[in-house]
Order: sequence, then C-alpha cells, then structure tokens
Amino acid sequence: MNLDSLIDSLLSPIADKISGIIFSSVTIHGVKVEFLIALLMSAAIYFTIRTGFIGFWGFKHAIKLITKNYEHKDTIKRKKHGEVSAFQALTATISASAGIGNVAGSAAAVSIGGPGVIFWMMVAGLFSMALKFAEVLLGIKLRYVNKKDGTVAGGPMYYILAGLKNHKLLGRFAPALAKSYAVCCIFAMIGGWNLFQINAMTTQITEVTGGENSFFYNQSWLLGLIVAIITYVTIIGGIKAIGKFTSKVTPLMCTLYVTSAFIICLVNIHHFPHAIHLIITEAFRPQAIGGGMFACMLWGFRRAMFANEAGLGTAPIAFSAVKTNKPVAQAFIAMLQPFVDTVIVGAATALVIVVSGVYLNNTGLAGIELTSKAFASVCPFFPILLTIMASCFVLSTMLCGSYYGIKGWTFLFGDTKLTTRTFQVIYCIFIVIGSAMNFKSIINLSDAFTLFLAVPNLIAVFILSDVVIKELKRYCKRYSVGLFKN
Repeated sequence: MNLDSLIDSLLSPIADKISGIIFSSVTIHGVKVEFLIALLMSAAIYFTIRTGFIGFWGFKHAIKLITKNYEHKDTIKRKKHGEVSAFQALTATISASAGIGNVAGSAAAVSIGGPGVIFWMMVAGLFSMALKFAEVLLGIKLRYVNKKDGTVAGGPMYYILAGLKNHKLLGRFAPALAKSYAVCCIFAMIGGWNLFQINAMTTQITEVTGGENSFFYNQSWLLGLIVAIITYVTIIGGIKAIGKFTSKVTPLMCTLYVTSAFIICLVNIHHFPHAIHLIITEAFRPQAIGGGMFACMLWGFRRAMFANEAGLGTAPIAFSAVKTNKPVAQAFIAMLQPFVDTVIVGAATALVIVVSGVYLNNTGLAGIELTSKAFASVCPFFPILLTIMASCFVLSTMLCGSYYGIKGWTFLFGDTKLTTRTFQVIYCIFIVIGSAMNFKSIINLSDAFTLFLAVPNLIAVFILSDVVIKELKRYCKRYSVGLFKN
C-alpha cells in the first residue's frame, strides 16, 4: 500500500463519521433537512428582512466605498486602528472563498443536484449579503486593539465576549461560547479548508499531467509537501503579507476565470437559451435530485453558504484588521464578498458545466474534474489554464485560512511567537495529509467543520442584532445613505 492509500484508508472513515454527526438532520415529507443549513438560511433571510434588503439598496454605496468615490465628511478626525486596507481585507476574504470552494464545490453541486441548484445558489448569495454585513459590523465594532503596538484582533471570539458579557442569561456563558468558536475555527481551518483546497489542486494537477500516467499519481503527498513549504514561508509574514499577496492575485484570477467562463459560454451560445430555461425549470421542478424543489433549494443554499461563508464568522476576523474607525462602512464593503463569490464566480462555474453539457455525462467525475472537462470541451489548453488559476486560488485561500486559524489558536493559547509557529507547522502538515485523501470524504468533512462555525457565531449575531440595526440607521442618517437616511 502506497502512502496516499495509507493516509486515505486511515482518515476517510473518520471524516465520514464526523460529517455524519455534524450534519444531523430531520426528514420532512421525504426531504432530509440538515439543521445547520436551516439555521444559516433562517439567519440570512432574517437579516435581509430586518435591513430592508440591504444587499440591493446598499450595493451602490458599497461600490462607491471600495472605489473611493465616496468621502465621509466629518469635522472630527479619529485615529484609525488596524493593519490592512479595506481592499486588502476584501480580496483576502474573497480569495478565501471564491476559489476552489466555487470551482470544485459548484461543480459538485450541479453533478448532485442538477442545473436548478444554480438558481438557488444565486438566491442564497444575494440573501447572504445582509448576514455578512451584520457579522462584519460586529467584528470591527467590538474588536480588540493592542494599545502598545496598535495591532488588532477580532472576530466572533471577541464580539461574543464583549457583546454578551452583560447579557442577563448568557453573560456567564460568554467566555465558554467564545472559546467554543475558537476551537471550531481551528478544526475548520486545519481539518476542512486546507484539506479541501489542496485535494482539489492535486487532483487537477495529476489529471492534466497524465492522469494514471502522471508522476504524481498515487503520490500526491509530494505536491502537498511543495505547497506546504510555500504556504509556511508566506504565512510567517502575518496578515500584512497575506493582504499584499491576495490584493494582487485575487482580482487577476477572478477576472481571468470569469473571462474564461464567458468564452466557453460564447462558444456554446446556441445552447445558452436552453441552459437558462433548464436552470429555471429545474429549480422548481428538479428531476435530478430526490425530494423535488425543496431538496434542490437546500443543496443550493448549502453550497452557497459554504462558498461565501456568510454566518460562519470568518470574514469578521479578516475585516477586523482593517484600518478604519467606521465599522458600518466596512460592513457595506464586506457585502460584496458573497456577491462576487457566489453570484459571479460560483454561478459562472455552474453555468459553464450546464452550457457545455458535461453534467449529463459525469460518471466518476466530481468537483474540479467536472469543471476541467467543461473547460476542455472548448479548448485542450483550457484545463491547463484552469490548473494555474486553481493553484493560485488554493494558495491564497490557504493563506487566509491560516490567519483565521491562528486567531482562534492565539485566543486560546496566547499570542506569542511560539504559539503562532506551532499552529503554522500543524496547519502545513495537514496540507500534506489533505493531498492524499479522496474527494468525497474531503468535501463532507470540509463542509461539516466549516458550517459548524455557524452555531456559536449566530447565537451572538442574533442576540446582538439590535446593535447592528441601530448602528446601520445611525450611519445612514448621518451620511444620508440608502433606505434609512430619513
């Protein structure tokens, strides 16, 4: 038995067992409803309604803020704490989720749930914008600022502590709830994100370099080792180094990927009207998935929520490092992440697979392999281009994931050089492990660990929802913005 097979045989059963426990469900009229997905859907819909559909009326203001076409005219200039720019934080969070989570995840969603899943993914992406707004606002408003060196730390661990410490019922449980999120974050980053990312990358590289005849066939761990070394060398530079990398790579890769998808759709333009009709009809009368429309909708939301991370509390960790004194303004900018991740990149992947027709013959294919087949249907060179883009996506995602994990780790064990280096070494070891596991176990384990972050995070976000709405209305009135300006 080679090393790849040994690692997979040992860890895949454990991954399947863990995902089975976390994805507990109840069956309603023959449809399996997973509690975590129902919780995330409810939160997205709740905040969308409470903010008056902010994803629609706030979109224009968010674009103005990120392009610096809007200036806050205040007479009093307050000091801005933080380490990175808003654009760097946005690209970091987009890179953390717009990559393989959409390239491989969207393909898996279509192969399992059919074309109609695309429609529900886009709906989920639009509703997720309000939830993303809420958690990022709390992350920046209640972040911790080190008065000595000006560094900051934020995220659910910190706004759970600061926001719930005086709560009548949950006040005494706030420290335990904050620690539970930190633990979940560590497991999600080590046992979910990097495993899923490196697995998809090694699968694609092995495929384009000869498949079973590839040098990396049955020894994918070598690729994992190479990526682990590159990752370690970069992450020791902290959020500033990560922000600089993603601010250059993410916009280029997203643009290149969407352009490639557009070319494939253009070549198959004669199939485009039928594809759109198929997506809409299958969304409400799906044939490819048991349970009908409701099951199709649940799978679309599951894939979208994993891809854009809304409700998971990860984006507030990155945005808490932004140099700003206006949490609401940064929350508006953060809303763009689910839109780019799900509505643009994720939908582009799924549309390419449907338009090219490869989803009809996907025997033995899952994830990025299906996307690669769709790219190859137009040009033999395109899978190589996809491999390059996927590799950049993987690296930037794992860099950002390491920062999330470090913040959870240092929250529990203290922020010292030794504790930071310890986590970074463990994180990189699991990159090697993930390169040798099978895709089915990886995607289930990755979804399970990542989506479980929602439990402690959403408890705090729901309880602090009045704070979110109060801050939003105050900002809109002060700067004459959007729905609440009057």
